Amino acid sequence: MIFKKGKISINKIFSEISGLKDEKKIIKISEFFLNVPYNKDSISETAEHEKSLTIDFEQVDCMTLLEYVEALRLSNDFESFINNLKSVRYINGIISFQNRRHFFSDWDSIPTVNNIKNEIEASYFKTVFKELNKIDEKKKWIDGLPVNFGKIKYIPKKNIPYIVDKFESASYCGFYTSKEGLDVTHVGIIIRKKDSLILRHASSIKSKVVDEPFIEYAIDKEGIIVYKPLFK
Repeated sequence: MIFKKGKISINKIFSEISGLKDEKKIIKISEFFLNVPYNKDSISETAEHEKSLTIDFEQVDCMTLLEYVEALRLSNDFESFINNLKSVRYINGIISFQNRRHFFSDWDSIPTVNNIKNEIEASYFKTVFKELNKIDEKKKWIDGLPVNFGKIKYIPKKNIPYIVDKFESASYCGFYTSKEGLDVTHVGIIIRKKDSLILRHASSIKSKVVDEPFIEYAIDKEGIIVYKPLFK
């Protein structure tokens, strides 16, 4: 295992969330990552290097931020965090390049979250069929990974204003793209603060984890895919 803790104390995280419940845990945990530098290659993207679990709190990309937050909110100590991170990042918790959830829609198989497509009226969604990872007949987005046929349901941007009141205090959001072979181009955490929504995310533009107004960020995107965390 590779563990780079950076300036984040995992023991302090567990201490501060011990009395919190549900969405409040996600909000508090994600606060620890604010201003952590962005790096699109924060963990290995090549098959030959995907042999051990990598935890890097010194720098994150948009997906690893969500993985860390989801795994931490399910844990109460470092050992359970390791096990939960394996389960979030890899299918069946088995560490390998092939088992890694490379696409946001792969989160459909994580039992601790629920795609809100199951809870919101179907008329708000659009369904598309995509060959994930395929750019064209010769190129792939991720070398060494097969092409998978996927059925993607997303909320077009025109429908977002009608369903924002359905979002929980904290939800995981991906921004849909019509590009060949991809389901989303970016992910983050939607957090409700009083009557407004913010997007907490690892921003390549700001080069760190930041908060931005969600509606303003989403306005020029094609749509969203949202997962709601499940609580006991």
